[in-house]
Amino acid sequence: MNKKRVALAAAVLLMAGTPAVWAHDGHVHKIMGTVMARDAKHLEVKTPSGEVLSIAITDQTSVIRAKKKVPIGEVQAGRRVVVAIGNGEDPLIAGEIQLGEVKAATK
Repeated sequence: MNKKRVALAAAVLLMAGTPAVWAHDGHVHKIMGTVMARDAKHLEVKTPSGEVLSIAITDQTSVIRAKKKVPIGEVQAGRRVVVAIGNGEDPLIAGEIQLGEVKAATK
């Protein structure tokens, strides 16, 4: 009888924990940092922790600044970005690149 209760409790715990794992699926991971380099196929971003990540750019990659689409040419070295990289597994592929605002020069 005791073994049945243990097995039942284990089954209930297993089923209760499963939706939490499924809920993480589909979560879009984001990388925040500064553009170190960019070419037609990839982007290198230095994170606040100092790690430099290489992120692929595809035809489906969109670039957004101030909630408007802009050309990929605006992604330049030194710009602050937030890059949506899908599920975060290698290879990292940019779905959306959000550009930070450029500060006006002060005199």
